[in-house]
Amino acid sequence: MTDAKLQRISIKRSEDSVDGRVISYLQSDPFNQDESLTELVISTLKAHWLPLAMFNEGVRGEKMRQIGIVAISKLEAQINIIRRICGIDIDSVYVTPIANHQISTATPIDKASIWGEISENHSNNNSQSNAQADETEEEDDDDDWGLMKMENTEEMEQINKIFGV
Repeated sequence: MTDAKLQRISIKRSEDSVDGRVISYLQSDPFNQDESLTELVISTLKAHWLPLAMFNEGVRGEKMRQIGIVAISKLEAQINIIRRICGIDIDSVYVTPIANHQISTATPIDKASIWGEISENHSNNNSQSNAQADETEEEDDDDDWGLMKMENTEEMEQINKIFGV
């Protein structure tokens, strides 16, 4: 019989820190499910990272789809719990693009004014650029926003296919 290679993770944080408070909370078995801290942490990690890990391992097709569905359902359930406990409406949360990993809250009015400013700026840019349209006819609309063009890598194309983009 061969010994399996085991992965190990150890986390130590001060009890007074935010991280320590989270660990203490999870150790208190808040869901009364008699689930060990280790199992709860692994379950959380899998919901957040398993689809990406499996994609990296080459999993595709229906198996990948099923992994994604399970992960998303767990994450959405947690999101709904947080919304209810914190009293947060769906409309009051704006999530910035994934590259920034930031979440900001705004009232619907704030979002409307933000989008209004963006639309207004884009309209002004369009009217100024329409005068120069003959010279720059080959350029995309992205250039009006000051964005640079980026070629998708093969990995990005695969991710886009998975997410239906």
